Amino acid sequence: MAEQASLETFRQAFAGFSQDTMSVYVPRPSIETGGEKWRILRKNVIDTVKDHGPKSDFITNRLEHFDLPDFRGNGIALFDDGKQQRMAHLNARPVACITTGEPPFILPLLADFQSRETRWVLHVTKDEPKLYLYSGGYVSDMSDRLDAPKYRSVEARRHVQDDVFFHSGSRGSVRDSDSKSVHHALGSDQSREREKTDDAFYHDTFNAVTEALPPQTSSLHIIGEEGTVGRFAQVASHGRFEITQHHCGGTDNVEDKIIAVFQGETAMDEQLPEGRNLPDLQSAAASGQLGTLYVPIEHAQLEEMHEQADEHLKLRTYDEADVETEENRTAVLALANGADIHWYAASDNDAVAELRADMRW
Repeated sequence: MAEQASLETFRQAFAGFSQDTMSVYVPRPSIETGGEKWRILRKNVIDTVKDHGPKSDFITNRLEHFDLPDFRGNGIALFDDGKQQRMAHLNARPVACITTGEPPFILPLLADFQSRETRWVLHVTKDEPKLYLYSGGYVSDMSDRLDAPKYRSVEARRHVQDDVFFHSGSRGSVRDSDSKSVHHALGSDQSREREKTDDAFYHDTFNAVTEALPPQTSSLHIIGEEGTVGRFAQVASHGRFEITQHHCGGTDNVEDKIIAVFQGETAMDEQLPEGRNLPDLQSAAASGQLGTLYVPIEHAQLEEMHEQADEHLKLRTYDEADVETEENRTAVLALANGADIHWYAASDNDAVAELRADMRW
């Protein structure tokens, strides 16, 4: 039910866009020093956008004011048809690309939105919480965008507050040396104060995670010592994420532990419908005959996360006759006429990577 609600939200978000939309995908640079590289790449992207659509003020203005820390995932998508505009953050890294004079190029964003392969993982420790993104068998350390507190700083902050809770009974500017210390009801024993400090630390960390993740993120995996993970999960249970706990000790080889958690998670599709040619699928999608469109994840225009990812950020252009735009046009028609979208991994199913469909009649 939640998946259907998410798809309906996505469907509504793009219902008003015309067939003359500019779509731009920009991956976040994976290697960066002082922000200079992004400033150069950003200028190249803006120049390309202006060349392809001089009137796309929304996209150019957003890019001109978009700094490296503004990336809340591994990429952004921007859409503009002159009347409708939208910007979205992607968990996964999109292929740098641009389309013009077409329906919104939604396939990369839709794949990321519905992805069964992308997982945000928080390694919870009192020393230094770290944020990771697992995607397609790779783990990327995303802690640079996590403004999490240090436990010692939270502890020091609470110690200052403790001075207010436990103080002398004297009043005024002259200390009464005979007065006894006052123990207010706000005070408590040392173990209780430790619990309060833990709670404050976990709350601050969870708030930092909420701020760091893209707004469409609905689930969060937590990995670490059993007691620490369990206590953090209690704090996080009141947030917007579905929480999954993974227990492992130590702080070494965390990325290997994350890979081990998710290996073998993807289940093969039991039965895939036969592939169909694009003109027939587009006709069926336009008439509402198409019930579920099966799209190979290999065609999602999302890149694997690895250290050798392309850093030149040259925008690919997809023209009207390209298979990428044909498949996207089919998906847009399918969504507009109430069809479901199902992503499958052709490589995991020993199948040809092509569009497939279940028909309503």
